[in-house]
Amino acid sequence: MSDRRVPKRQLEALSRRDGFVCVWTATTGDRLVPQHRQGGMGGRPDKHRTENLLWLDSLLNGFIESDVDLAEIAKAYGIKVPIWVDDVTAVPVFFAHEHAWFLLEGDGRREVTAVEALDRMYTVYGDDFFVWKARADQSPHAALLALRGR
Repeated sequence: MSDRRVPKRQLEALSRRDGFVCVWTATTGDRLVPQHRQGGMGGRPDKHRTENLLWLDSLLNGFIESDVDLAEIAKAYGIKVPIWVDDVTAVPVFFAHEHAWFLLEGDGRREVTAVEALDRMYTVYGDDFFVWKARADQSPHAALLALRGR
């Protein structure tokens, strides 16, 4: 069985790229965990790549795995990527506390416009993205989390 822990060098690269801040709420502290955008159990060799990792509050991490509505919101923000997506780097991420979309590229990230992010999300997900985005835009959970990040 392979090690499920994220290697220390990847955690350091993640902190250099994003700071030690929750992508969704801008909180810091001991509840932050590395979120695998595209999960899968066990020893997938590409699971621990930096472009597949984000800092996320551990409570949110659990919620997006157990709550269908929050999982869809996380997909709309690029925080969660379904296992069937071939290239996780094609899916932009919305950093709510920065109010900006980014493409994660290796150990770096590049800001993209909201229009480019929407186009990329549609290319990957089709109409499902608009369903998830509508849920995210109307969700009291999402509204509270976005306000927390200001």
